[in-house]
Amino acid sequence: MSYIKMLATTVVKVSPHLDIIPFDCITPVPKKRASFLPKPQPVASKPETTTDTHLDPPAVCSTLARLKAEEIMNIVERYGSHERTTTAGEWLGRSSFTPRVQTHVAANRAIPMVLPAFPMKSNNRMDKVLGSLPDLGDELGLARLVNLCRDIKAVYPPGAVVVMVTDGICYNDLTGISDEEVWEYGNRLRKIAVEKGYACIQFHRIMNMLGLYTSAHISKSDYVKLCGLSRAELHRRCGRPGFDVDKFLKNDEDYLRTYNGYDKFMKVDLKFSPVTKDCAGPKQYKRRIKIIAKAMIVRGVEYAELVRQVYPDSLRLSIHPSSGQTKLSCPLIPQKNSFSMSPWHCSVAVTTTGEFITAHQSVHRQKFDLIRKDGQPYFFRESSLLFNWDARVDFEHHYGQKLVVKAQKQIDQELSDSDLDKLALLAIQQRSVSFVFVYI
Repeated sequence: MSYIKMLATTVVKVSPHLDIIPFDCITPVPKKRASFLPKPQPVASKPETTTDTHLDPPAVCSTLARLKAEEIMNIVERYGSHERTTTAGEWLGRSSFTPRVQTHVAANRAIPMVLPAFPMKSNNRMDKVLGSLPDLGDELGLARLVNLCRDIKAVYPPGAVVVMVTDGICYNDLTGISDEEVWEYGNRLRKIAVEKGYACIQFHRIMNMLGLYTSAHISKSDYVKLCGLSRAELHRRCGRPGFDVDKFLKNDEDYLRTYNGYDKFMKVDLKFSPVTKDCAGPKQYKRRIKIIAKAMIVRGVEYAELVRQVYPDSLRLSIHPSSGQTKLSCPLIPQKNSFSMSPWHCSVAVTTTGEFITAHQSVHRQKFDLIRKDGQPYFFRESSLLFNWDARVDFEHHYGQKLVVKAQKQIDQELSDSDLDKLALLAIQQRSVSFVFVYI
């Protein structure tokens, strides 16, 4: 007889005709407080006895800090995906960022990382994304960054923090998305981080970085009032006089790669945007896209300079593919054979094995079932009887192929044999499964 551990007061027996091995479930931690057990580390061998009585304590501390920095960089590098590496297969930016990490380790500070990301959802809600608000894809992206911080904390107690310098209003006026919508998206994203207890994730808006607003919280009306001023101040402070974007793109590999990405995805992105509705035909539409893409590069260069000025000592992360020379390119929803699409440019589908697939919603809706959360289209899921139970249940899909099954329970109610079988089969296919009764 096999058993499944439940997050309830009873243990549920699995039908004996199922030949499965025992497995463990996840135990959730409180949202406001989480402790992390360190990963097992090899026991260091005893140092040989020395007769040197004049050891230099600062030198010893420096060596220890360097070794710890290398260990942290090993973790950070595992989260990256680059198109070029050193001859040894390492991240190109490792040599320049390791001393920076070592400085923080020597001071016993949390390792700061900064990421321009999570701007707003794509304009194209017919083919690409499910709506204007964050969905499962955005949740998974946040969870991956939290997982990076937790992995660092397991070997370095001060841990790490990722500052999200949300860059929506750098581009929304160019693509035809309102300032109000950018605020709504960002506000909901921050609520998700608070609800999940993601203390290692921080958010910083452009008006804060420019010193135009001091509080971490801002109303929609105040935000909208500052959007135009923020864009103008960004250009005034960080714009390059006489900047030639065409010449720049010829000489910068990473930005050329970003520009080509803009030029490609915006042909779909701006299909229904007000900024392209007056285009007379396909040729004019393509020309308009290139103009907008170059304008976005100009804004991106200015914003990158602002980030560098405000966070000079942080590890620079990026959601764009790159050579890796000046930043760590970090896919937010890792895919097997490609650099994943950003959550704000796709929708997510979940398979019965817990695998997450990023693609346009036009692709997913042909193969998967649309799942809603609180009435909002949230993600797609593989159609399977394993998700069709006798009991009223909710399935929560988490980063790392972790499934949480929540069943509504009345007094003396138990799971049917059919539901127990499905739970067991899901447990075999998923990396880990938790089950909990929610009493009503």
